[in-house]
Amino acid sequence: MKTLHTAVLLLSIVAVGACDFRSGTAKEEMEKFSGTPTPTIMPTPTPEPIDPTDVVQVDTTLEGETLNVSNSTQNKTVTCKKFDSVMVNCSGSTVTINGACRKITVNGGSNKIKTDAAMEFIFNGTGNSLTYSRFVNGQRPTIVKNQAGNDIENTAFEPDKNSKATGKK
Repeated sequence: MKTLHTAVLLLSIVAVGACDFRSGTAKEEMEKFSGTPTPTIMPTPTPEPIDPTDVVQVDTTLEGETLNVSNSTQNKTVTCKKFDSVMVNCSGSTVTINGACRKITVNGGSNKIKTDAAMEFIFNGTGNSLTYSRFVNGQRPTIVKNQAGNDIENTAFEPDKNSKATGKK
């Protein structure tokens, strides 16, 4: 009799253990994730090669100044002479930056910025448009967009006739 009770008890435990006590929501969530195919890994597209005429050679060991473009500026031209950094702290302005820069940081909004070349672009404002034309030492710039709504574009190089800072090619 003891073996019969033990057998019934074991069968009861197995029967209860086989039941699914999850709620309907939990079941739906599990069904959603079970059986989902693994996505195929797409190869990273190879970037277009940089034209050697669009490369400006710069001594990156130079430690330049930080050039500031302030809020009272509407139209301003600055020149990076020794691999300088540029801070654009204005809104609704047109800024032209000649020469090769280490970093250009845009803190304002709705600015139109035209630059020759830089290693890094950082956007902390919104609604800015920036065009650059060349690549420092043949490297694509690092672009950090901390805010949405900023446009950046690589355009054809047009030397500024008024500037001596056209860089070496």
